[in-house]
Amino acid sequence: MTVTAGTMVTWTNADAVFHNVSASSGAWASGALATGASYSYNFNTKGTFDYYCMFHPETMKAKVTVR
Repeated sequence: MTVTAGTMVTWTNADAVFHNVSASSGAWASGALATGASYSYNFNTKGTFDYYCMFHPETMKAKVTVR
């Protein structure tokens, strides 16, 4: 996903199992998200930010590009 600096991104767990959102750098993490739970993070700095789910690190990973 690509956003402009200052954008707040929200992730919502729509699955029946726990997930989370963790920055690969360790800068932020949501903690465990149960079904229906959400986590928001405000991307104020330009760059590319890799993230993953700590419960499923091999298959659930992505990045946010901030311009």
